Amino acid sequence: MKPIFILIFSLILVSCASTKENVALFERYNTYVSEINKNKSSFILSMLSKNIANKINSLGEKEFPVLSEFPSVLHNIESHYQKLKNSNGCLTINGYGKNNKPIILSIKYLYENKSWVIDYIEVYYADSKKEFQTKGVCPSES
Repeated sequence: MKPIFILIFSLILVSCASTKENVALFERYNTYVSEINKNKSSFILSMLSKNIANKINSLGEKEFPVLSEFPSVLHNIESHYQKLKNSNGCLTINGYGKNNKPIILSIKYLYENKSWVIDYIEVYYADSKKEFQTKGVCPSES
């Protein structure tokens, strides 16, 4: 009975372990949006890279409204894709904004302190749905 218990316990630990390879960046994005809606700025800052946090600290809160408002440009999400390579990840979200205009969000993530954090955001206002991405694309790669 003891070997079976150890095997089951080991399987549980392995299945619960979180590595940077098995992350869903879209879930991180949804957590970010949820925390913005709850207005939890201290938690939101923990979801940003050191690079962005340092800019916010040096410039004050001037940049923070942009970081808190970028998710609101999308009213309907159609699809999303991610790309992971080592400690870098990119999330591409295709959707529609006001007046049903197509928008593509491209978000660069970094793996810092055992967590995926936002490092750069690009919002692209497309002319048509035909421009939607079909894979994860990093900002400025499209």
